[in-house]
Amino acid sequence: MKRNWKDDPFPASGRHYLYVCPDCGSRMELHDLRDGDQAYWCHPCAQGHRAGEPPLEALRHEASGEVA
Repeated sequence: MKRNWKDDPFPASGRHYLYVCPDCGSRMELHDLRDGDQAYWCHPCAQGHRAGEPPLEALRHEASGEVA
């Protein structure tokens, strides 16, 4: 079943969005995983998430500083 695009909370493009830690607000670094996927990792908190499954709190618009 297809998801309705209006119900999709994520932005259509990752451009101009920073990936930040939902807990501390630090920028997250993109790393390659052994299984071929990629993940964002917060070094100060020692936690992360797969690039394809970001929590909404992890997306912050560059210009405004607002969380998506």
